[in-house]
Amino acid sequence: MKKTLKIIDNLSSDLALAILKQLAESDEQLAERIAEMALTQLSRVDPEELAIVIYDALDALEVEEVWDRSGATRHGYVDPAEAADQMISEVITPHLEEMKKYRKLGMPAQANRLCMGLLMGLYQFEHDSTNEFKNWASDAAGSYAWVVVDAWQGGSPKQADVKAVKAFVEDELEGWCLHLLQKKSP
Repeated sequence: MKKTLKIIDNLSSDLALAILKQLAESDEQLAERIAEMALTQLSRVDPEELAIVIYDALDALEVEEVWDRSGATRHGYVDPAEAADQMISEVITPHLEEMKKYRKLGMPAQANRLCMGLLMGLYQFEHDSTNEFKNWASDAAGSYAWVVVDAWQGGSPKQADVKAVKAFVEDELEGWCLHLLQKKSP
């Protein structure tokens, strides 16, 4: 068993996925069990845990990297604010892709919680971070809150989902970015 686990531990993610698909195609009961396990894992979206991840990632951004990415390049000039925006985008975008995945899988509750976690992380970054990086991205949290809300609403959430996210913003974020939800509500 130890050797088997060692082999599995050293598979690339692409190869592991290919093997998993082969197993699922070869056994319908196994395929159902795999899907059941996947749904269990996918269902675990904790807004507070995600907010911590987002806040920590944003708070770890370094102003020196803004300087390294900005200035004259062979393709023109990169403004420091543009470089800072790109760095924030690199933190947020994978989570927006995950939100799309939840919508595609018909998991609106998880998409809602992901939206809440992203907004909470951005809120905490705007209100709690003392990172010098913020000087180069002063409007970033509010701008990315709009991006998050826009991406979330791109999935056409039901009225109950909109109410739940609005209540979360009112209760947990002191109404921060509530105007974005009010403007865009169906």
